[in-house]
Amino acid sequence: MDSWRLRNFRETDFEAFHALVSDFDVVKMLASWPWPPDTEFTRTRMTTPEVKAGLVRVIEVDGTFSGTIGGVDGGLGYMLDRRFWGRGIATWAVREMLDDGFRNLGWDTAHAGCWQDNPASMAVLRKCGFSEVGRETGHCKARDCDLPAVEFALTQADWAKTRAQP
Repeated sequence: MDSWRLRNFRETDFEAFHALVSDFDVVKMLASWPWPPDTEFTRTRMTTPEVKAGLVRVIEVDGTFSGTIGGVDGGLGYMLDRRFWGRGIATWAVREMLDDGFRNLGWDTAHAGCWQDNPASMAVLRKCGFSEVGRETGHCKARDCDLPAVEFALTQADWAKTRAQP
């Protein structure tokens, strides 16, 4: 974990970022990413106002681009390269982003959602203290269909309680 960090995007991240969003098993779990992958779409996502403001960051593990995480107005989203799945990296990154959001960005509540067929993301969110607050249907651009989604929330007060536990 000592070599894990969140950092701002660099122009040199394009190839690794585009490789990440060129993996259907990754983008099928996201709402707005196209399939097949589109280089211009990837480039535009590296230069959004949210990225420039540091609200969307790179997850770096041992010096390697491993994924991204964003926290915009309390809305949390992330994606992780499959080579890094199952190592606790997503849980760590979510906790880091929550810490920044609640301490520095003025969040009262964090929100996140995932497709119902994404048990790994549901587990990450629950480990980080999120509670299920609803179910709905959303459109997945990569799969080109509507899917059942699970919505989660975490208040600042509940986050503070989980942070106080060993």
